Amino acid sequence: MDEPGSGDTAVAPKKATTAARRAAPLIHLPTWSRLHVAARQWAPAGNGGDFFEVIQQRDGRVTAFIADVCGNGPSAAGPVSRLRWILRQAIARGEAPGSVLAILNDWLVHERTDDRFVTAVCVRMSPMTGEAQIASAGHLGPFVKRAAGPAEDLFPPVGLALGILPAQRYSETRVSLSPDDSLVLVTDGITDRLAASGDPLGERGLVAQLSRASHGSENICAALASDVRATEDATILVMQMPRRHRRATPVARAG
Repeated sequence: MDEPGSGDTAVAPKKATTAARRAAPLIHLPTWSRLHVAARQWAPAGNGGDFFEVIQQRDGRVTAFIADVCGNGPSAAGPVSRLRWILRQAIARGEAPGSVLAILNDWLVHERTDDRFVTAVCVRMSPMTGEAQIASAGHLGPFVKRAAGPAEDLFPPVGLALGILPAQRYSETRVSLSPDDSLVLVTDGITDRLAASGDPLGERGLVAQLSRASHGSENICAALASDVRATEDATILVMQMPRRHRRATPVARAG
């Protein structure tokens, strides 16, 4: 994650990660939304192809984005900084999740310097109403850990991974989150180790692990982080709804 921004968005602070499995602590967005955000991330050489952003906008909605550039380590990290710049511009303009993915895809195709592609999920959620809009580009999840205990895979429509073909459209799905529900985004460094013969992508394994996890964003991160291999890029991002929805407080206009 990156340093706090200015203007209409606030970005959760950056936390360095290493192959020694140092984990980012619980992060609270510096806003009135009361959304609880926790993240843990690993990279073989301290710099990899996984990245995420969590940005709160002036209207109170929060956009979260997680991506996995194909490959591991520094070789996969090359496109990340430029891709992040395009991502932030799209979110600052208020683009919906499907449009954010389409913009990133067209930019990647235009700028392609190798055969790398990127899988990604973009979510825009309202901590006040509990509504979330989700779009996916070849990525697993997101998943939900309900406050009552059960977990589920949301199965949004999945579009083509970013950077392969131009002019792609990414459909959106809407889900309702209740107070204390947690939205969980991961990369395949988490799900691959849960794969089984009847579950090659590890989706059912992750849902089972989430169902057993204790409630709370930090606890969910800890449960999913068990046995992560430090030789692979891996990222967990958990966003827990406030205990009770709050009405938005208008942001005062300057001048």
